[in-house]
Amino acid sequence: MSGTWRSDPGDEERADYVVTNAIAQPSLGRPLSSGNVTVNLVPRGTLYGQRVNNIDLRVAKILRFGQTRTQFGVDLYNLLNSDAVTMYNNGYSPTGAWLTPTAILPARYVRLNLQLDF
Repeated sequence: MSGTWRSDPGDEERADYVVTNAIAQPSLGRPLSSGNVTVNLVPRGTLYGQRVNNIDLRVAKILRFGQTRTQFGVDLYNLLNSDAVTMYNNGYSPTGAWLTPTAILPARYVRLNLQLDF
């Protein structure tokens, strides 16, 4: 029997805002040299996603029959069936979907194993 507990801090979140020539030119008095500029509106190190906790479990049994060795096993992933968000939409717009989850931990699942040595 074995188990794994993993606890990772959430990813640092951003608010990436695309500044176009139409927005920047009135205040600069000239067009942007590179066309569009992406600016992060959140200061670094101030906003993080939720902590991701995950527990995996493995149970296996070895059976011997003469010259043969058989191992039966069951792996259980995401034991607590956590649905923690692992990725967010970082593109910011006033009417957009900023910080909408784009990926979560995979759901709990079981894998059965059989190993036969002869």
